[in-house]
Amino acid sequence: MKTPPAIPRDCWYAPATSDEVDRELLPIRAAGLPLVLFRTVDGVAVALEDRCAHRAYPLSAGELIGDTVRCGLCGFVFGPDGACVSVPTQPHVPYGARVVSYPVRESDGLVWVWLGEPGRAALHRIPELPWLDSDSWSTVSGEEEVLASFLLLHENFADVTQVPFVAPEIAPAVLDTAPPPLDVVVSETSVSLHRDFPPAPLPAWQAEIVGCPLDAPYRTEQSGFFPSPAVWVDHWDAQGEDGSWVRLRFTQLVTPIDESSSRLLWAVSRDFALGNRAVDQYLDSIFTDYYDRVIDAMEIVQDVLDIDGPGPEVNVNADAVGLKIREIVASLRAAEGS
Repeated sequence: MKTPPAIPRDCWYAPATSDEVDRELLPIRAAGLPLVLFRTVDGVAVALEDRCAHRAYPLSAGELIGDTVRCGLCGFVFGPDGACVSVPTQPHVPYGARVVSYPVRESDGLVWVWLGEPGRAALHRIPELPWLDSDSWSTVSGEEEVLASFLLLHENFADVTQVPFVAPEIAPAVLDTAPPPLDVVVSETSVSLHRDFPPAPLPAWQAEIVGCPLDAPYRTEQSGFFPSPAVWVDHWDAQGEDGSWVRLRFTQLVTPIDESSSRLLWAVSRDFALGNRAVDQYLDSIFTDYYDRVIDAMEIVQDVLDIDGPGPEVNVNADAVGLKIREIVASLRAAEGS
C-alpha cells in the first residue's frame, strides 16, 4: 500500500480567478506541485507542470510563444498538452520529453485545475457557485497566501461561533446567544449544515446597507457547505417582518500550497444594493479586515502546532462539522494512498 498523500489531490481546486490567467505565464504552487497557468491564443486556460523536462528550471521563467512555452534556460519548447515540440540542439525531440498537463475547466469566473489522477477528473463535479458571476449578485473579493494549513482554514469557516471573538463588530446579533441545533448532512466526500435562528436585528453594517432600523428583527437561515477540500460556502438569508429577503453568500476557495500554507480566495456576495460602488468599497474594507484577522489567528494556531505538535483537544457541539471535515479529508487521503 502506498503512503497516503499529505494533501488530497483528487480534487478540483480553484487556484486562480479567470481574470488572473491571461497571456502571461503565471506560476502557482498547489497541493505541493509547481504549476504554470496561461491562455492559448484562442483564450483556453492551460495548466502545466512548472519545471522543464530537461533540467530543474521553471517554465514560468521562460517565454510564451503562441500556444507554446519555451524554457528560459535550455530552449526546450512545450505545447499546451505538455509534449515537447522542439529542442534547440538537435532536429529530433528526445523520446518521452514532456511535462505534466493538468485538466482545466472554467466556471463561475474561476479557473479550476485537477491535480490528481487525470482519468478521475471526469468523475468529480466542479462546485457550482453561480452568484460569483451573476448580474443578480454583487461581489467583493480578495486573495491571500496564508501560513496555515487548508484544514485549519476549513475548520474555522465551519464554525461561525468564533466570529464574535475574532470580529465582534461584524457578527450577527443571533450569534450572541446559544445557537440553535445544527442539522448536519454528511456523505463520503461532503458535509453540509443548516440552522434557523430566531428573529434578531441585523448586524449594524448590514442594516446600514439594507436601510432598515438597527432594531428591526430579521429571521435568519444559515447553511454551510463543504463540497470538497477546495471550497467552503456559507449562505446567510435573512427575512424581514414584511416578508422580504436579504441574502449573503460567503465563498472561501482554499488551495493548499503545501502541508502548512494555503492560498485563500474569498468572496462576499449580496443580492441587495446591487451595483452600488460605495457599498462595494464599504464591504471590501470590512471583510478585508475580517479575513486578515482570521488569517492572523490561523497562522498563530499553525505556529503552535509546528512548534509543539498536536495535543489533546476538548470538543463541543459547534465542532461537529469541523470534525466531519477532518474525517472526510483523512478518508480522501487514504483512498489516494491505496
